[in-house]
Amino acid sequence: MSSADSHSRQGLQLHQSDQGQKHQGLDVDRLTSQESDCFEQAGTQWRIDAPHQSFDHESMGLPEEHTETELRDFIFDHGRYFDSYLASEPDRGQFWSQGKRGLISYKKWFRHVIIGGGLIAPESHKPQLVQEFLDYAKQNRLSIAFHNIGEADLPLFQEQQFQVTKWGEDPMIDLDTCTWQGKDYEWVRRQTNYCLRQGMTACEVRPDQLHPVHWSDIISEVIEVADESLTRKPQKKAMRFFEGRIDNHALGRRRLFVARNQGRIEGFVICNPILNGTGWATELYRHRLDSVKGTMAFLIHFVLQQLKQEGVGRAGLCLDLGRDCHRLPGDSAMVRHGLRFAENYLTSIFDFTGLRHFKSRFRPRYEKRFACVYPKVTIGSILAFVSTTGVLDLHYGRFARILYEQHSKRKLRSHLAAGKTGQSDRDASQKTVSKPSPLRKSA
Repeated sequence: MSSADSHSRQGLQLHQSDQGQKHQGLDVDRLTSQESDCFEQAGTQWRIDAPHQSFDHESMGLPEEHTETELRDFIFDHGRYFDSYLASEPDRGQFWSQGKRGLISYKKWFRHVIIGGGLIAPESHKPQLVQEFLDYAKQNRLSIAFHNIGEADLPLFQEQQFQVTKWGEDPMIDLDTCTWQGKDYEWVRRQTNYCLRQGMTACEVRPDQLHPVHWSDIISEVIEVADESLTRKPQKKAMRFFEGRIDNHALGRRRLFVARNQGRIEGFVICNPILNGTGWATELYRHRLDSVKGTMAFLIHFVLQQLKQEGVGRAGLCLDLGRDCHRLPGDSAMVRHGLRFAENYLTSIFDFTGLRHFKSRFRPRYEKRFACVYPKVTIGSILAFVSTTGVLDLHYGRFARILYEQHSKRKLRSHLAAGKTGQSDRDASQKTVSKPSPLRKSA
């Protein structure tokens, strides 16, 4: 009996997306511009490195009834986390539940399965999806680790005896109540106004009406900005799996925003959809080393105002890893102490303090996120996470330089926001609504 027949008999379907295949982006509703005759429109493409090892089964591709467009639409409708839409990227394992009503996106390292994007399924089907995936893991003696799980989905994992550990918090901005007025947002307004005085502009770039030559020029410049930004990080390559990659994969339902100064792209933001577009997450943002001071604050402010004008309810600033990771009954002390150690001593590898301080300037509320592991966290599962993400694949020359710079600026960095406390949900909901000042949209 073939592996595929065996899985079919069990009512389980495991799929992997085709590698190296190019796809066209989906049309996106055109936005209006108050200070420009038209927007530049383009798409982007993505890649992600191949997993170390896949499940031992035949490579079946996507089922005939799920085209690439239908896959993206399914994730668009049911993904609820900042990294859910990354399940549409190539070279990821895909577990479909019986009836293909639920999806889990994973990578595998030996017998350890790392899962991102949560449970991508209608709410009523999630219990069955968890049960089927757990049954398969038990039958094959696999360790499975879900990351970035929210409180709404947490009971499903607790019922199945997963080991639950606080992983961090997701900073969210309630756009329907956010005003950008008052002292709380003074820093954001100041960065924006400075950039405008320097001639900075911002716009959304879309795939639907762009000439191929223009597209090639824009995406090449976006990749150039990303590569330049990487030279300020200690990793040899961009982190994988929990971050999107730019190259060889359609933009799909993602959205790309760019900031320009004198025609040159200074920075970009890529947003991932949440729950049928009712929310968006600024999943990836980069800027040039010599860009105008405040470029990223200016561009993110523009993105948030644009989303608010469209009636989007909330926007996320991507996971704040390790934030307020207090002890939970039965959690993993290895993960909890490891996150605390990294936050205190490894900021040169992953800048917890700098990122947390930057995000806090937008006055978000925070939603708790958890790591759910079955049967429990081990040294092997930690190594699987490190290998899958590439967080410790270091360029030691840059690492040494960053260590020196952080040591030289240690007094200045000591005043950055620690992020231990934040704006509560009640504080966020009591903000008075007022019309924000528009930003220029030409580029």
